[in-house]
Amino acid sequence: MAERSLNEHLSHLLAQANRHLSRQLTAEGVSLDQWRLMKVLSESGGLPMGKLAEELALNLPTLTKLVDRMVQEALVYRVPDPNDRRKVRMFLSDKGASLLASQNKRVEEHEAKVEDSYGNEDAQRLKTMLESFIKQIG
Repeated sequence: MAERSLNEHLSHLLAQANRHLSRQLTAEGVSLDQWRLMKVLSESGGLPMGKLAEELALNLPTLTKLVDRMVQEALVYRVPDPNDRRKVRMFLSDKGASLLASQNKRVEEHEAKVEDSYGNEDAQRLKTMLESFIKQIG
Protein backbone atom coordinates (compact mmCIF):
# COMPACT_ATOMS: atom_id res chain seq x y z
CA MET A 1 0.00 0.00 0.00
CA ALA A 2 1.34 3.44 -0.93
CA GLU A 3 2.14 5.89 1.83
CA ARG A 4 -0.68 8.36 2.48
CA SER A 5 -0.25 12.05 1.78
CA LEU A 6 -0.19 14.38 4.77
CA ASN A 7 -3.79 15.49 4.17
CA GLU A 8 -5.02 11.90 3.83
CA HIS A 9 -3.15 10.84 6.94
CA LEU A 10 -4.40 13.76 9.05
CA SER A 11 -7.95 13.25 7.81
CA HIS A 12 -7.80 9.57 8.70
CA LEU A 13 -6.28 10.15 12.14
CA LEU A 14 -8.70 12.94 13.04
CA ALA A 15 -11.64 10.77 11.96
CA GLN A 16 -10.40 7.99 14.24
CA ALA A 17 -9.96 10.41 17.14
CA ASN A 18 -13.49 11.73 16.55
CA ARG A 19 -14.86 8.17 16.55
CA HIS A 20 -13.34 7.49 19.97
CA LEU A 21 -14.87 10.64 21.45
CA SER A 22 -18.15 10.01 19.64
CA ARG A 23 -18.46 6.59 21.30
CA GLN A 24 -18.17 8.26 24.70
CA LEU A 25 -20.92 10.75 23.87
CA THR A 26 -23.33 8.38 22.17
CA ALA A 27 -23.55 6.30 25.33
CA GLU A 28 -26.25 8.82 26.34
CA GLY A 29 -27.65 9.31 22.85
CA VAL A 30 -25.78 12.50 21.94
CA SER A 31 -23.83 12.80 18.71
CA LEU A 32 -20.49 14.55 18.52
CA ASP A 33 -22.05 17.32 16.39
CA GLN A 34 -24.85 17.79 18.94
CA TRP A 35 -22.30 18.12 21.74
CA ARG A 36 -20.24 20.57 19.70
CA LEU A 37 -23.35 22.65 18.93
CA MET A 38 -24.42 22.76 22.58
CA LYS A 39 -20.87 23.65 23.63
CA VAL A 40 -20.67 26.55 21.17
CA LEU A 41 -24.08 27.87 22.19
CA SER A 42 -23.21 27.65 25.89
CA GLU A 43 -20.04 29.65 25.32
CA SER A 44 -21.60 32.24 23.00
CA GLY A 45 -24.94 32.95 24.60
CA GLY A 46 -26.71 32.38 21.28
CA LEU A 47 -25.74 32.69 17.62
CA PRO A 48 -27.34 33.23 14.23
CA MET A 49 -27.41 30.11 12.05
CA GLY A 50 -24.72 31.40 9.67
CA LYS A 51 -22.27 32.07 12.46
CA LEU A 52 -23.11 28.75 14.10
CA ALA A 53 -22.45 26.91 10.80
CA GLU A 54 -19.10 28.69 10.56
CA GLU A 55 -18.14 27.84 14.15
CA LEU A 56 -19.03 24.17 13.66
CA ALA A 57 -17.60 23.90 10.13
CA LEU A 58 -20.93 22.52 8.89
CA ASN A 59 -22.87 23.51 5.80
CA LEU A 60 -26.24 25.18 6.40
CA PRO A 61 -28.46 22.27 5.23
CA THR A 62 -26.63 19.86 7.55
CA LEU A 63 -26.82 22.33 10.42
CA THR A 64 -30.52 22.94 9.81
CA LYS A 65 -31.29 19.21 10.06
CA LEU A 66 -29.22 18.95 13.24
CA VAL A 67 -30.90 21.98 14.78
CA ASP A 68 -34.39 20.76 13.81
CA ARG A 69 -33.78 17.47 15.65
CA MET A 70 -32.40 19.29 18.66
CA VAL A 71 -35.37 21.70 18.75
CA GLN A 72 -37.72 18.69 18.73
CA GLU A 73 -35.78 17.26 21.67
CA ALA A 74 -36.00 20.66 23.45
CA LEU A 75 -32.20 20.92 23.67
CA VAL A 76 -32.01 24.23 21.78
CA TYR A 77 -34.52 26.86 20.72
CA ARG A 78 -34.84 29.57 18.07
CA VAL A 79 -35.49 33.26 18.71
CA PRO A 80 -36.09 35.81 15.95
CA ASP A 81 -33.12 38.17 15.63
CA PRO A 82 -34.24 41.56 17.00
CA ASN A 83 -32.08 43.38 14.41
CA ASP A 84 -33.10 41.36 11.34
CA ARG A 85 -36.45 39.56 11.22
CA ARG A 86 -35.19 37.32 8.39
CA LYS A 87 -32.69 35.71 10.78
CA VAL A 88 -33.01 33.56 13.87
CA ARG A 89 -30.62 33.11 16.74
CA MET A 90 -30.07 29.74 18.38
CA PHE A 91 -29.91 29.33 22.14
CA LEU A 92 -29.25 26.43 24.47
CA SER A 93 -32.26 25.39 26.57
CA ASP A 94 -32.07 24.45 30.24
CA LYS A 95 -32.50 20.81 29.24
CA GLY A 96 -29.65 21.20 26.73
CA ALA A 97 -27.45 22.85 29.36
CA SER A 98 -28.06 19.98 31.77
CA LEU A 99 -27.25 17.39 29.11
CA LEU A 100 -24.16 19.36 28.08
CA ALA A 101 -22.89 19.37 31.66
CA SER A 102 -23.12 15.57 31.86
CA GLN A 103 -21.54 15.18 28.42
CA ASN A 104 -18.73 17.58 29.31
CA LYS A 105 -17.80 15.19 32.12
CA ARG A 106 -17.43 12.39 29.53
CA VAL A 107 -15.32 14.65 27.30
CA GLU A 108 -13.13 15.66 30.24
CA GLU A 109 -12.63 11.99 31.16
CA HIS A 110 -11.67 11.24 27.55
CA GLU A 111 -9.27 14.18 27.48
CA ALA A 112 -7.72 13.11 30.79
CA LYS A 113 -7.06 9.64 29.35
CA VAL A 114 -5.36 11.19 26.33
CA GLU A 115 -3.23 13.44 28.51
CA ASP A 116 -2.37 10.54 30.83
CA SER A 117 -1.28 8.47 27.84
CA TYR A 118 0.78 11.15 26.10
CA GLY A 119 1.43 13.75 28.75
CA ASN A 120 0.02 17.24 29.00
CA GLU A 121 3.01 18.77 27.22
CA ASP A 122 2.72 16.50 24.16
CA ALA A 123 -1.06 16.98 24.04
CA GLN A 124 -0.61 20.76 24.12
CA ARG A 125 2.10 20.58 21.45
CA LEU A 126 -0.20 18.53 19.21
CA LYS A 127 -3.00 21.04 19.66
CA THR A 128 -0.68 23.94 18.82
CA MET A 129 0.68 22.15 15.75
CA LEU A 130 -2.81 21.36 14.43
CA GLU A 131 -3.99 24.93 14.99
CA SER A 132 -0.93 26.24 13.17
CA PHE A 133 -1.49 23.78 10.31
CA ILE A 134 -5.12 24.88 9.92
CA LYS A 135 -4.17 28.57 9.90
CA GLN A 136 -1.54 27.99 7.22
CA ILE A 137 -3.82 26.06 4.86
CA GLY A 138 -6.91 28.16 5.58
